[in-house]
Amino acid sequence: MQTEIEHLLASLPAAGISRATRLGLALAPQLENEAWRHLVSCVAGLTRTATGARQTLTAWLGDALAYGGGRGRGLIAECAEAAGLDAGTLRNAKMVCSRIPVSCRHDTLSWSHHCEVGLAFSEPAEIERWLALAERERLSTSALRSRVRMHVATRPEAAPRRSADASVAAFRLMRELRAVGRSLARERPVWRQWSPSAAQLALAELRSITAFVDEVRARALAASASRPRDPSVN
Repeated sequence: MQTEIEHLLASLPAAGISRATRLGLALAPQLENEAWRHLVSCVAGLTRTATGARQTLTAWLGDALAYGGGRGRGLIAECAEAAGLDAGTLRNAKMVCSRIPVSCRHDTLSWSHHCEVGLAFSEPAEIERWLALAERERLSTSALRSRVRMHVATRPEAAPRRSADASVAAFRLMRELRAVGRSLARERPVWRQWSPSAAQLALAELRSITAFVDEVRARALAASASRPRDPSVN
C-alpha cells in the first residue's frame, strides 16, 4: 500500500502536502489560495483517472476540501464532476475530514469506518471512543453502522437532532441547486447548440431533476391556492 501511495503522490504537487497516508492527506500550513485550489484540482483529476485506491483518494479529496473551509463556493460540485464522484459523497468526505484530523485516524480501520463515525458524531471524544471500540472489537463497517444507529436512536436528543439534520440537509440541497444553476448559466452557449438526440439523452439523465422540479412546482402552487383570497381584490 505504501508503494501505491507513493505512486499516487508522484502525480500531485509535493509542495502543498506535508503528510500522506492510506486514510488521509495533511496539507502544508498557510497554503496560498491559488496553490490550494490547484492541489484540489489535481486530487480530483487523479481520483477520476486512478485505477485503484478509491477510498484513499476520496479521503484525500475530503481533506483537501476541508482544508479550505468555506473557501471556493460551489467547488464541491465542480470537484465531484471532475472526480467522477457523487456530490453527496464528497460533502460527506469533507465533513468527516473536518471532524477527524489525519493524526486521529486509526490505521487498522478503513475509510468507511471513519465515515460511519464522523458523520454520526461531532465531538472529538465521542469520535475517538467509537473508533477505538471498532478497532478493539474488530467490527465490520456494517456492524459498526448498526451499533452507531442504535446508539443515536436511543439518545434523548435524537428527535430534535433529526429535525436539525433535516434543516441542514435542506440547506445543502439548496446550495447544490444554486451551484447547478450557475453551471447551467455559464454553459448556456453549449447546451443551446445540442442536437435533438443530445437533448433527448440529457432529458433521460435529468429525469430525477425534472421530477423534483415538477413536485416542487406542484407544492408551491398548492400553497398559493390554499391562501385566503383578499376580498378587496377583484
